[in-house]
Amino acid sequence: MFRETPFRIFATLFAGAAIYHAVAFFYPAVSDERSHWRHAAFCGIDLVCAWCLIKRPKWFVVAFLLLTFEAIWGHGKHAWLLWHMQSRIDWLSLAVLIVVPLAMALLVKDARRQPGSSA
Repeated sequence: MFRETPFRIFATLFAGAAIYHAVAFFYPAVSDERSHWRHAAFCGIDLVCAWCLIKRPKWFVVAFLLLTFEAIWGHGKHAWLLWHMQSRIDWLSLAVLIVVPLAMALLVKDARRQPGSSA
């Protein structure tokens, strides 16, 4: 049970991110996002991640690693530019830069615990 709790927490955070992206898709003023359709894509991606964090199919570790790289690049770049140009902290990007790598580490740790794991 305890082992499942962190995954449920992360799944809830990803479901919340999907809701944020859905709201931002329908009400673009909610976000300073560059691409309206990016919100639609990440609404779906976040929902899939929420489900996969609960079920944890074997392929998900690799897929989530790709998402982790994208999140670090995209949110890291956005946070840096906002800080550099406007001296503002992008709290949402900061949260993503903390949560996504933590979830990735948890997934790797969990995958290594699974029977038959080669990791």
